[in-house]
Amino acid sequence: MKKILLYILFGAVALNSQAQFFEKVDYAGALSTDPSKDWTRGWTNWNPKTSIYPDVTDTTTLCSSTGEVDITGTLTLDASKVYLLKSIVVVKSGGRLIIPAGTEIRGKADMVSTPKQYATIVVERGGWISVNGTLSSPVVFTSAKPIGSRDRGDWGGLVLCGSAINNQGPNIQLEGFNNVALNNQLGFHGGMNYADNSCNISYLRIEFGGIAFEPNKEINGLTFASVGNGSSVDHVQVSYSGDDSYEWFGGTVNAKHLIAYKGTDDDYDTDFGYRGTVQFGIAQKDTMYYDLSWNATGGSVSECFESDNDASGSGKLPLTSAVFTNMTCVGPVPVGGTWATLGTTTKGAFRRGARIRRNSRLSITNSIFMGYRNFIMFDGDSTLYASGVKPLVKVSDVNDLIRNNYICNTSAAAAKSTTNTGLVEISAGSTVDSLDKWVRASINNNMIDKAAYTAGTVLVDPQNKTNPDFRPVSTNKDLVGTSDYDLGIYKKYGTFVVCDSITDRKSTRLNSSHLGIS
Repeated sequence: MKKILLYILFGAVALNSQAQFFEKVDYAGALSTDPSKDWTRGWTNWNPKTSIYPDVTDTTTLCSSTGEVDITGTLTLDASKVYLLKSIVVVKSGGRLIIPAGTEIRGKADMVSTPKQYATIVVERGGWISVNGTLSSPVVFTSAKPIGSRDRGDWGGLVLCGSAINNQGPNIQLEGFNNVALNNQLGFHGGMNYADNSCNISYLRIEFGGIAFEPNKEINGLTFASVGNGSSVDHVQVSYSGDDSYEWFGGTVNAKHLIAYKGTDDDYDTDFGYRGTVQFGIAQKDTMYYDLSWNATGGSVSECFESDNDASGSGKLPLTSAVFTNMTCVGPVPVGGTWATLGTTTKGAFRRGARIRRNSRLSITNSIFMGYRNFIMFDGDSTLYASGVKPLVKVSDVNDLIRNNYICNTSAAAAKSTTNTGLVEISAGSTVDSLDKWVRASINNNMIDKAAYTAGTVLVDPQNKTNPDFRPVSTNKDLVGTSDYDLGIYKKYGTFVVCDSITDRKSTRLNSSHLGIS
């Protein structure tokens, strides 16, 4: 019982900081109609495959003949140089890697060389990375290959390991890191420090990452492993990742202004009790980029959101209960097209905008979804119970999982079946109609097929290949004045379930007065 109460005590502090995190805006999705407030302009790159990047000038700082570079003190890079990243760069406990505005790092992995060159930056627990990009001078991690040959998996990615809590244990290792030939003791994370500070990141682009340590265990563009809410993450674009664009394994880190652009697998993946908040995010799928294992046993399809409590769907605490709000998610179906126009492989590889499964409590609010077969899949009875879809004994009092979202291109997306309605999908056919009714229920305030899925009805030009515009069209009044920050999910910060056993539980509310803080 002491362990559970400790989770609750620290959880109240963590969630109170989240409640102060949200900006109240008067629109659904990531952007307003006002072009002067478009936070994607000035620092992003929508066509990095053909970008002219300067040649490498430093081939030693982030490279080693042993395959590993350890940073134990403070290393400050020089923006006047262009760095080659070949080795696995490890920021050890007590180490600091500082990257000034305008710095460019070009990665080049080599998994067949001896020693292997992982071209990955790993910040270990107690280490710290500062990426100090600006609107006019972002920091860029990209491929070292020339124009015409850059692609996903050219190098690794950025991996942050912190000491905040996850639901698997205080000392667990990220998948694949046990097989790193150079050093199989990297990638451990976890602890009890909710305010863990592993990074200060602003205006960063990560392009063409995602090498595989081993089959089906690729590096994500940006990985947060038990990273705490003392960390700062704002304005990050991950493009052409060889796996997920972003993945969180536990932790409480918050983030704003994230872009997941044409990644291979999921755009935003949450696991192991992640409970942070993300506001203002964009995701775009491309039919040319999907997980090649989609049709294999245990393979993965490509979604905007995928969320698990853990791989077994256990009830381990803390439950995955992050909140994503003001997200704009553009699926693979071309604007003006239908699901039926896609090829067989594309239909199999892209199936829904979000998959909430394995006992997750992920919340998505005030967001836009367009161009998917189905808006969402609830995979598993525990998620259906928690949301209130199945009106039985609740396993959680968080029931505002999906609220106030604008959903377009569902009615013509797919033929109805026992597992999907063209709006929602489940893993068993008995409650698909109940889930459909729940998403459509007035209390959830989801705006469904309010406009035709054609050009100029929802977003200005979201699928432009070189200069997309994700702002809502000014004539769509359903997207303006529709955000709601008085939802129960926000009001319930500090509400927890305390249980001696699965059959003996009660709800308790903790706030700042209970903790003696003001």
